[in-house]
Amino acid sequence: MKNEKSEASKLTMRKKAVFFLITVSIPVVFLVALEIALRIFGYGVSMSLFKKHVVWGKTYYQMNPDVKYRYFGTSQFQPPTTPTFFQVPKPKGVYRIFCLGESTTSGYPFYFNGAFPAYLQTRLDLLFPHRKIEVINLGIVATNSYTALDITRELAQYQPNLIIYYGGHNEFYGALGVASNLSVGSYRSITELYLELVRLRTFQLVRNVIHGIVGLFVQQNMDYARGTEMQQVAQGRLVPYESPMYKATYRIFKDNLEAMKRYCRSKGIPIIMGTQVSDLRDQPPFVSGNTRGISPKAIAAFHVLFRDGVSLQSEGKWDSASTDYRKAIALNPLYADVHYRLAQCLDTTGSKLEALRQYTIARNYDELRFRTDSNFNDLIRSMSNDKYCYVADVVKAFKAASPDSLIGHNLIFEHLHPNSRGAFLIAKCYADVMSRAGLLAPRKEWEDADTVSEAEIWHDRLVTTIDDDMAKASVAWLTSGWPFKDKEPSLRQVPRTDTLEWISEEAVAGKVTWIGAHAEAINYFERRGNWSEVADIYRSLLSLSPLDLQLHSDLAQAYMKENDYPLAAGTMLASAEIYPDYQTYKTLGDLMMRLSMPDSAAAFYRKMKDYATTSEEKLRSGLVLSYAYARAGRFRYAEAELDELLQENPNFTMARRLLEDIKSMEGKPKAGE
Repeated sequence: MKNEKSEASKLTMRKKAVFFLITVSIPVVFLVALEIALRIFGYGVSMSLFKKHVVWGKTYYQMNPDVKYRYFGTSQFQPPTTPTFFQVPKPKGVYRIFCLGESTTSGYPFYFNGAFPAYLQTRLDLLFPHRKIEVINLGIVATNSYTALDITRELAQYQPNLIIYYGGHNEFYGALGVASNLSVGSYRSITELYLELVRLRTFQLVRNVIHGIVGLFVQQNMDYARGTEMQQVAQGRLVPYESPMYKATYRIFKDNLEAMKRYCRSKGIPIIMGTQVSDLRDQPPFVSGNTRGISPKAIAAFHVLFRDGVSLQSEGKWDSASTDYRKAIALNPLYADVHYRLAQCLDTTGSKLEALRQYTIARNYDELRFRTDSNFNDLIRSMSNDKYCYVADVVKAFKAASPDSLIGHNLIFEHLHPNSRGAFLIAKCYADVMSRAGLLAPRKEWEDADTVSEAEIWHDRLVTTIDDDMAKASVAWLTSGWPFKDKEPSLRQVPRTDTLEWISEEAVAGKVTWIGAHAEAINYFERRGNWSEVADIYRSLLSLSPLDLQLHSDLAQAYMKENDYPLAAGTMLASAEIYPDYQTYKTLGDLMMRLSMPDSAAAFYRKMKDYATTSEEKLRSGLVLSYAYARAGRFRYAEAELDELLQENPNFTMARRLLEDIKSMEGKPKAGE
């Protein structure tokens, strides 16, 4: 009887276990089935880091524009992603560098051709002309170290030799930052979980449903949506110095940098991080806040001293103003603007070192945290171990290149984005670290390669006149609104007759694309016969689309208009490496003839003949090949080629005349000479 009860009890326990497993597995199976169904029917977006493309018979990878949805969710913000292609598996001998970061890395206010990774590519190509080097820009504007870490964790399979990171300005307000309007919370673990879940179509479905329901009851502020990127991610979110939000962000930044280091070490990939440079001299603090715990009486006394200081400063009484500012600081030390104004007085009277200290304090205490402060830069410096993680001290380099070490508009457009000279200098900082660490090449090889002047490297930059104009227009638009001015951003009214400026304004207004603006600029310079500018623009376009054969041809034609046949030939040789065809070899043969190199021309015309497909192409290629042989003095080869043409087409008059001319010549060398 007991055995029967025991067996019944066991059976009941088994049934309960099976029932429990079935109960638990039903939602799991449902979710898996739903995920599969959503993918089959194409719901949602693939947020893979890269997408495959087959171009001219080869497989390439390109950054997936939809990767932005990992970080910006349902936001209307549409940051650009790099158009660069690269191959996987990596071709033999290629040294591949991935560059990560924010708006400065992506090139703002320029496009990717004006970013520091482009300057780094130019520098490395000139220093090591016989090496194959790829500098791939993965920067995304308005992101922070969450994005950099998320991308880093996927890079090993794409065979990088080096990772470069320039980031830190957006830790508070960048996508998913604690103080951002795009934040999912202040806990790092929750944000990392979100970054895993967001790639699931099921998660996207739930998120979109919630967003749609909320949209029925909350009307979007369209004026707000039209504001600058800074306004969209940060307006209304202030972060006092050493506040809980400040400390939380510092911890997250530290943890993310450490995680990047660990990943790179585990995969054997060296990484270089860069300190964050910002405008100290010419950018006042955006928002000044009172010191925590200060009494109303002290605040009132502070404002009296501050107003008196401002009045004295406006009258040019720098020393008296400084005295009032110092007294005000003693009462309210965290008020950023009083430090900035004291710095201006000290700067004017020649106390440059103390001015630098006060400018730096003013930046550190700014409660609208668009600029990395000293604590965060010190954290970046602490990451260096000179084994697998290195630090490029960009701040130090910018100080050295600035009058009295006071960084301002000499290298930076507004609060933090470098101008062309600034981007050029950032690239040099990273190259210097590579040299010292023996990355890419041993240190001795770096020393031997150091024969190219900075002027030569600068001359080879990819930024054109239209790029400069567009950058200035972008900065003017950015600084016309919040937080630089308390109003919505606005565009300048440029007359249609002022063509380049008009094109730039149209591009900033979104009425023409970056490529479209460059096409307009090409037309502008072609009408004026300025082929040097035309060539520069085509070279810039080609740097971002190196697989575009038409761009190779257009650039070569621009060089030929300048009678620069060697550069034209080099351009077409690069085209032939990508996809050899009849027209490419014809152009190369023609160029060699112009350079009085008929033997080389004959070699290209032979290849041209190999790619001929129609009867007309075969006859034409045979004729020019015969002519090149004749010019080279290889008359018997020319005769043999012409005889073959006439056998195929006895009525080919041009071939017959050339053959008669050759036979009439005396002193012909033997075939093969």
